[in-house]
Amino acid sequence: MIYAAELFYLQDQRDFPFQKAVLVTVKTISQWCTHYQAELLASAKKYQGPIKKQGGLPSEPAERASFVEDLVQWVFVNSQIDELFNLLLDNRPVPQKDRVAKFDHHDDTYCWFLNLSKDEFANLQDAWHKIDLPENLFYPENETLCLAYPGNSLKAKLLRALGVQKHYTPMQLQAEFTQTQEKQANLRLLRTCMLRVHPVGRLALPARRSGP
Repeated sequence: MIYAAELFYLQDQRDFPFQKAVLVTVKTISQWCTHYQAELLASAKKYQGPIKKQGGLPSEPAERASFVEDLVQWVFVNSQIDELFNLLLDNRPVPQKDRVAKFDHHDDTYCWFLNLSKDEFANLQDAWHKIDLPENLFYPENETLCLAYPGNSLKAKLLRALGVQKHYTPMQLQAEFTQTQEKQANLRLLRTCMLRVHPVGRLALPARRSGP
């Protein structure tokens, strides 16, 4: 099954421990993989080494775990942007045309997918849980929802007229729904408060003094 990244955490939350999430996900998935490919897509200006690595993973579990941990550190240390890199892990040589690798981060985080069995995904969720990461860090790709571009602005209306849609992950859709409900509740409260305010009458002008 293909799983997509829950961007509510990985993109919308600025303080989310992205590197920690990548590392534990790579180390867990690597136990089911034999091949890898890593490439720096935005290498640091001072970095002068190779920007691409590819080959077979060590067969011994401890050695493999150490290898992929070093690989992840190599990517982060030598990248200008944490979220922009190519890293593939699979149980066959990578990349494969028209195939999503078991760990497939081929561009930015919006393009991060996992190709795992249900048992493998459950194992990965346990690994996330053990280090206090959300168990819904990824979700079945077919649960992505595409809706007409929201909003009442001229830009939003134009985009809707052009058929542009906005993609929501499950958590993003829930957050959007909650935010809309809060806005509607605040609007109702404001209207109620306005109805309770007594209308202000005209100010009484001081009477003119009559002459002597």
